[in-house]
Amino acid sequence: MTVPSLAALLIENLRGSVTPFRLGFERGKKLTIIYGENGTGKSTVCDAFDLLGNGNVGSLDTRGLGQTRRYWHSVGKKAADIKVTLETSSGDCIVALGKADVSVSNQALRPKVAVLRRSEILRLIEAKPADRYKEISRFVDVSGVEASEGTLRELIRNKSSEFSTASTRVSENTEQIERLWIEAGSPAPGAITWAAQEVQKDRSHLGQRKSAIDRMIALWDGLAAHPSKIAELATQLSSAEDSLQGAHAELAALTESVASDYLEVLDILKAAQAHFHRHPNPSVCPLCESSEKAAGLVEEVNKRMQSQGLYDKLEAAKKTVGSRETDAQQAKQRWEDAKSDAANAAAALENYCNSGQVPADMEIPAFPVPPDTAQWEAWRSGHQGKRDKWKSISDACVADERYVAALRGALTALQNNEKRAKDLEALIPRLMKTLELVENERRKFTDGILEAISNRVGVLYEAVHLGEGLNKIGLAMDAAKRASLEISTEFCGQQDAPPQAYFSDSHLDTLGLCVFLALAEREVPEEKILVLDDVLGSVDEPHVDRIVEMLYEETSKFRHCLITTHYGPWRHKFRWGWLKSGQCQFLELVRWSFSSGISHSRSIPETERLRQLLGESSPDHQAICAKSGVILEAVLDFLTQLYECSVSRRAGATYTLGDLLPAVDSKLKKALRVEHRQEDPSGTVNYIEKRLEPHLSELARIAQVRNVTGCHFNALSFALLDSDSIAFGKEVLTLIDALVDHDVGWPRNDRSGSYWATTGETRRLHPLKKPS
Repeated sequence: MTVPSLAALLIENLRGSVTPFRLGFERGKKLTIIYGENGTGKSTVCDAFDLLGNGNVGSLDTRGLGQTRRYWHSVGKKAADIKVTLETSSGDCIVALGKADVSVSNQALRPKVAVLRRSEILRLIEAKPADRYKEISRFVDVSGVEASEGTLRELIRNKSSEFSTASTRVSENTEQIERLWIEAGSPAPGAITWAAQEVQKDRSHLGQRKSAIDRMIALWDGLAAHPSKIAELATQLSSAEDSLQGAHAELAALTESVASDYLEVLDILKAAQAHFHRHPNPSVCPLCESSEKAAGLVEEVNKRMQSQGLYDKLEAAKKTVGSRETDAQQAKQRWEDAKSDAANAAAALENYCNSGQVPADMEIPAFPVPPDTAQWEAWRSGHQGKRDKWKSISDACVADERYVAALRGALTALQNNEKRAKDLEALIPRLMKTLELVENERRKFTDGILEAISNRVGVLYEAVHLGEGLNKIGLAMDAAKRASLEISTEFCGQQDAPPQAYFSDSHLDTLGLCVFLALAEREVPEEKILVLDDVLGSVDEPHVDRIVEMLYEETSKFRHCLITTHYGPWRHKFRWGWLKSGQCQFLELVRWSFSSGISHSRSIPETERLRQLLGESSPDHQAICAKSGVILEAVLDFLTQLYECSVSRRAGATYTLGDLLPAVDSKLKKALRVEHRQEDPSGTVNYIEKRLEPHLSELARIAQVRNVTGCHFNALSFALLDSDSIAFGKEVLTLIDALVDHDVGWPRNDRSGSYWATTGETRRLHPLKKPS
């Protein structure tokens, strides 16, 4: 995947950018170095990238401000005024602040950004093991595997518990069978074999025998209630008959006491009363149709009916007789039914006992059953012993069935539990082996990643601390703790030593930087912008040079790298071509002010400054001589140190052209030559040789021009031609162009064994050693 190249960064109203600040990126250069004194706005530029990629302004997080969002905007502005625009070859990505979140336009172009600040450089080194693990957890995220391991461990615990339970059940089942075996007299050959044989026996006859006996007992017990029931119903019948006789006697007595003429006209009076109820005001008598005595006829009929009070009693007596007759008939019927039921029950018992269904060994009563139920009690008492035997035999059948059922259940449970225990005994070791395999693979995976990170940290650390023996950095998970990362090193022969306890602040800083770089380059670095905010503060001089070289190498892996620094020598080394200026863009931030905000200027190498001075239409000859002289001193200083030339020792070790030019003797001059690498369109590489002796000899001849014109006020300069200054400057420029590749630097590498070379061997300086 090809990511778009960066064109520019525009910052508006973010912290120090009180006015819009635009940072343009030079095409083809993946490293941007921003130099500036404190308070020039370096961190604001880093915050802009942080906001772009991570939605945060991290420089304020460690300053005890709590929620820092309210401090993101510039003084006098609002959060809504903040806007950061990243211009790329594929379009613009704009980040602004909403009410509660960061809004991003063109999300597809939003960059991945990793930021390391000076205040955070020791975060991973000094953090607690658990916090340290969080920093690398995304590289060793095995939460799914760990969850599976947990499930597998839980399964092993459950299955182990099941195995223990099954084993206990086997013992209990065996004990139960042995107990039943002992109760059976301990028959040969053994308890388990005996139990298997017993449960195989056909015992269906026990159920049939019990059913037959229980049927006979039920029929026998059914006779018990009949005598008392019949006697009770006979008593009820006698009482009903007595009541009927009393009702007849009362009716007869009433009938005798009533006058005969009353009884004769009673029906007529009842009919008349009913007629007058319908016709209460008759005009004639309904019987004779006479009107003579029609008046008062209704009252007379009612009076005669009321005068005869025996009427109601007579009617009531008749109803009572009818009721008593019904009761007597029902009582008799019940009594007769009960006798019939008793006879049927006795016959059922006798028929069942004689039917052949009763087991032959059962003793049955003597039949027939007495016809008089009053004699049944005596008859049943005489045979009660037989009934008790029946019950005992029936209970024995039940006990036998229960015994066999218990034996069968115990034997089945034993077989099932033995099988279950055997299966679990085979399964649990396989589960434990599987768990061990998963754990080993997970550890292998995480250890492999940690080892790779550790090795990479060691390589980077060795590049900075060359030959110090401190490159054996180890990152390892604590086996006794979950999500815990330990960091260790080897120090003076002591293994697994925590670097925090032994390393200096400078060494810890570079270690933190190396760890950060090793982690950053593991996540698609070609899509990531790396931002290092003033991380070289405590690093001493020798190590800074190596860090710079290491950062140059690392930059090629990332989409872009931006480094801010207030380290002054870095600026001067860039100007003198000691840095690989062809690979980086070097900018200088100037003094910040509230009116102008952040502003910058381009840092120009000294060689380019000389080239510009020589190219001016009205050249400044004094400036040309001064700049040329300084550059010539730099070249001679490089050559005399590289070839260990003899120079007069002086307090302060300050040397002039008068000291350095003669130090390059004639033998060395003749041997000095530089091969320039050239590649034709077909890819063929050739080297063009350029000798340095003509330039050094000519410069030795005209070097006084520099002293007369470029260093001091001197009347002798009035006699020199302007062309002398121009010639001196051009000769110096030709010499340094021959010696130095301004894109990759000076030839300092002697790994070839026969010459000094720049990176990529674009320049080869001969000889490797000074001729004797």
